[in-house]
Amino acid sequence: MTIQTHDATVVRQRGLAGPWLVTIVGSCIGLAIMGDSLMYTILPLAAPGLGIPLPLVGVLLSANRLVRLLSNAGASHIFERMGPRLPFIGSVAIGSIATALYGVAQGFALFLVARLLWGISWSGLRQGGYQAIWTGEPSQKGRLTGLLWGLVRLGSAIGVLVGGVLYDRFGFHAAMLFVIVAAVIALPLALLFRWSSVHLPPPKANVKTQTEAVSSDGGWRSAWERPVQRWLVVAGFFQYLLSGVVVSTTALFLAQRMGAEDEWVWFGITVGIATLTGMLHGVRWITDLSLGPAVGALSDRIGQSSTAAMVVVALASGLAGALLLPPILAILCLFVVLLADGALHIVMSAAASGVAITTSRPHAFVGVFTTTTDAGSALGPLVAYSLVTAVGLPLVYGVLAVLLLGTVLRYWRLARV
Repeated sequence: MTIQTHDATVVRQRGLAGPWLVTIVGSCIGLAIMGDSLMYTILPLAAPGLGIPLPLVGVLLSANRLVRLLSNAGASHIFERMGPRLPFIGSVAIGSIATALYGVAQGFALFLVARLLWGISWSGLRQGGYQAIWTGEPSQKGRLTGLLWGLVRLGSAIGVLVGGVLYDRFGFHAAMLFVIVAAVIALPLALLFRWSSVHLPPPKANVKTQTEAVSSDGGWRSAWERPVQRWLVVAGFFQYLLSGVVVSTTALFLAQRMGAEDEWVWFGITVGIATLTGMLHGVRWITDLSLGPAVGALSDRIGQSSTAAMVVVALASGLAGALLLPPILAILCLFVVLLADGALHIVMSAAASGVAITTSRPHAFVGVFTTTTDAGSALGPLVAYSLVTAVGLPLVYGVLAVLLLGTVLRYWRLARV
């Protein structure tokens, strides 16, 4: 059975497609990403015991994103030439090796190797996620994007919630053992299913010139052809930059707000900083499983740009509350920020997916968008940990929030024309 759309042809008889494929692919990625997510929660706290100076924590948390500035283009080329199945399996395998290294690493060097391997793995896992979305109906790209990232965030949530508790109770290696087992489970799951083939749209009238240009510049010229595309890419950069700063410094931000106390007692239960950070990230990512498809569906109805504009206003408002209100209310506002960040990620990814399949080489456009956003996320921890002692987290948070608000609203205005 072959289904034609104006964007692509999906050959369904060869394997899974649409929601089923997205569900399986999202589950594989969710299992694989647990170790990476846990690093943002416990590495800033565990670094002294692992022989890692605190300034180098920012380097480690950024290393996997910096390497993706190179590996994204390679992943898009491999998926384009080989199809999705084998590259996706290889990406899951590399991710499992990277997670296993976390458990045996001691000192900066081996952790750096593990982070670089994870970055290479993530380039392929994310490319596979986009290709799974392309097998669905174009009118459902927001819903499918929400489903994919909801499952990925569920994996992250389980990783940080369980891992944070294990770290507080039993130490670093107990937490690592949990995420290693999860990463290993992802590999046989990736081997068990087949993908439907997707025949992406043929080039348009001036295909030869466009294709040659894209081939020579890695897709960047195509990505910057129209103002709305340019501002989508720029807004994506600032969204991931702020996200990288907030996620990598949540534990430090909470420690500053909690003052001399390194744990709180709520309703008779003692909660440490690692557990509280894991709860914030975990509940946010669990909520994404239900919130993600809903936000995606809303963006399908009213448009990705309009949804992005509403979400970014909520994000900026929540961040202002986190900086200005008393500790308990600040924590609630920080949770709103994390929720809005997840929603904005889904909407921007759906927008990029929709733009990609209108270009002559969709994989190349995805490579450009993801490379730009990875540059933002890579700079996030570096910016945060280099400036935190000089100017403080509040100023860093505030400046980046203003930049994100301005670029997303500019993209929204151009997309309405």
